[in-house]
Amino acid sequence: MKKIFPTLGILLVASSLSACISVSESNMESGKQIAIMSQQAIATCGQGNVDKVTTNCFSCKSQVAK
Repeated sequence: MKKIFPTLGILLVASSLSACISVSESNMESGKQIAIMSQQAIATCGQGNVDKVTTNCFSCKSQVAK
């Protein structure tokens, strides 16, 4: 009984780190467009400075002086 709880905990953590995505032709095209915009966003904003990427735009994180 004591071994069941750690095993269930590990399975719960593993399942929370994975996700299933329904793939259709339109999703594949959107995925290609996201990849293109992501590359452009990294080139423009810099690695680690991209805030959000969609199929038709992206935004950079605001650069606030610390």
